[in-house]
Parts: sequence; structure tokens; C-alpha cells
Amino acid sequence: MGELLQFPGARASGDAQEEGVERRSAPSRLPREVAEQTLDDIERVAGPDARRRAEQAVGPVDQPRWTVPGVDEGSVAAPPPEPTSTRASKRAENVAIAALTRHDASEGEIRAKLVAKGLEEQDVEAELDRLRRAGLVDDAAFAVRLVDRLRERKGLGDQAIRSTLRGRLVPQAVIDAVLVEQAEDEDVAEARLLEVAEDRARRLGSLAPDVAERRLTAYLMRKGYSGSSVRTAVRAALASAGLR
Repeated sequence: MGELLQFPGARASGDAQEEGVERRSAPSRLPREVAEQTLDDIERVAGPDARRRAEQAVGPVDQPRWTVPGVDEGSVAAPPPEPTSTRASKRAENVAIAALTRHDASEGEIRAKLVAKGLEEQDVEAELDRLRRAGLVDDAAFAVRLVDRLRERKGLGDQAIRSTLRGRLVPQAVIDAVLVEQAEDEDVAEARLLEVAEDRARRLGSLAPDVAERRLTAYLMRKGYSGSSVRTAVRAALASAGLR
């Protein structure tokens, strides 16, 4: 069942050895309840006589630990203690949570707010690391949410969306990856463009057709659309509004 235990102070004879029990030195004294459990394990594995000899050999129960092979092998080290909060770390947390409570924010925006409050770099980075681990900041998820809102609520094209994401301090690599991942079907994008163009054209009814065309084209370009799709949408929207 394991290597033999040589009890402290006992002879190395056969009657002083019990199968399946071993002594391990420990750097510190064990709590009473742990030592009692260990002695119980010795009795269970090797019998009551082994327990009595172990008790006689080790003296008080908080002396160096007696273990049974396979019973205590899998003990897991205690996790490191949480960092002690400081005044600066608490202030950083308050600033970050207040910003996230008001509106959705990128990691870069939170960093800028923390720096603006005069916090040291190590406190800023420690707070951002805490927010990342808690899932409170995630630039990729933030960018996906913002892309959806900009398309659905503001009717923006990808060029304007890209510019908006840069303005919200989202890293360029994240912007590129998200726009590829969230790429729209061509028919869906053209339908949105036409809808935006027609809505705007209805407001240009008092203008001459050529002026309305220039105004509508410029408007759609500011919305982040370009190319032949803009020209097609302008013609269709002006015709629908009776301006051609």
C-alpha cells in the first residue's frame, strides 16, 4: 500500500512498522482538526494499533503531519490573495464604473477618462485589467454593438462607421476584423441606401432638380456611401420624390 512508516523514536523492527503509513515532515504545525483527521485516516488504513503508536510517537496533535499515501497527495495550493485596495485603485474603479454606467464605452475611452483624472499609469492599467477580467470592457463586442446601431438607427455606410469607430478609440485591427465579420449582404446594403436616399429626397422638394441632386449626393457621401450605388440611389430617390 505504500512505503513503510518509521515512527519517531521507535525501533526499526517489524513490530514498529505498519504497512501503508508514512511520515512526512511539514514546515509548520497543523491545526488540531486536520491532525485528528489524519490520525483517523491512519486508523482506517492500518488499524487502531497503528493510530495508538502514531499518537504516542508524535505527541500533541499539532506536531508534524502524518499522512497516508494517496489521501493527501492531491491537495491544492491556496489561491493568491486578492490585491489590497488602495485609495488610487478605488478612485480608478469609481471613475470607470461611472463612465460605463452613463453609456457604452471602448477600452480606449475608459483609459482616456482615467488618465484625465490624473491617475498614475500603473493604476490605470490595473483598473483596465480588472474590467477586462470582469467582462466590462471588450472592444470587439463594443464595436459589434456600435456597428449595429449605426446601421439600423442612423443608416450609415461602412466608411462612416469606420470613421466613427476610430473616433471612439477602437483599435484599427479590431475595426477591420469586425467590419469583415459583420459584412452585410449587398442587397441589404443597397436597400438601406435607397431608404436613406428617399427619406432625404422628400425634404428637397422645394429645390431645383440639379440642386437637389447635388445636395442628396453630398448627403449620402457624408453618410459613408460612395461609388455607383450612390448615383443609382440618387436617381431613384429623386424620381420617387418627383424631382426628375
